[in-house]
Amino acid sequence: MANGALAITLAALFTCSIEAQVFTPSELKFEVASVKPSSGYGDCASQSPGQFTCLRPLQEMIVMAFEVPAYQRLDPAFVRASKGYEQVIQIVAKVPGEVAKKWGIPPKGNNEELMAMLRNLLIDRFTLTYHYDKREVQGYSLTVDKPGFKPRRDPTSKPVGAPKDYVPPAGSVSPRWYAPAENRLDVTRASMREFAEGLSRWVFQGIPVTDETGLKGIYSFNLRFETPDYTPPPVTTEPTESLPTIFQALGRQGLKLTRNKKVLTDFLVIDHVDKSPKAN
Repeated sequence: MANGALAITLAALFTCSIEAQVFTPSELKFEVASVKPSSGYGDCASQSPGQFTCLRPLQEMIVMAFEVPAYQRLDPAFVRASKGYEQVIQIVAKVPGEVAKKWGIPPKGNNEELMAMLRNLLIDRFTLTYHYDKREVQGYSLTVDKPGFKPRRDPTSKPVGAPKDYVPPAGSVSPRWYAPAENRLDVTRASMREFAEGLSRWVFQGIPVTDETGLKGIYSFNLRFETPDYTPPPVTTEPTESLPTIFQALGRQGLKLTRNKKVLTDFLVIDHVDKSPKAN
């Protein structure tokens, strides 16, 4: 982008199964879509059955569609390459009937399916082209420690009667700051991949954390831990609670973080993208 290639990570390709028909990411497309320059700022979601709306700058849509990890959004080269693509774009699109039927009423859209359709729409309307590179970056590996994984599996991760290939909606990893010395992560219906990315974004300031737990479930739990590099005031009249480090807090949950010298990561290099969409 912007006189140079924009390097971003593309999440691993997936295959979504929709009832009896199987769609690959390249086949998941909106039936029809209105794409035009606009102004303002809004959600990108399925607000009603069969409809997807989005009101964001183009650069943010690319970040969402290709699921760019937090550590790469903070990369100086990515920030520089993104300049010039701040134009707000409005999308109003019709979701394919098979997908809309599965999502139900109210719509419970699958984020991977939505992002696949958004990605294909950007490729089509903005003539977006790309290729893949491999790059080594320093980071952490998240693994299961010997005592075993302790957070409870979310009981609603697979509804009663759901098909074998059911994919639950994406969860969240949210930070909470209760005091200068205390951090907290609330994990709600999240996979280990989402949790690892939350650690990268909220705890390690963009340093990549790779999920190597092998756990495929959806989990809900929370972590309380000491703010890194916190220095208490020289005089205090109240006793302070001793909090674990992030490594100790993870250890209590049966998880382990290991610092790797290098992590080999797949990078998607965007070679070209138009600043304005093709006519509807």
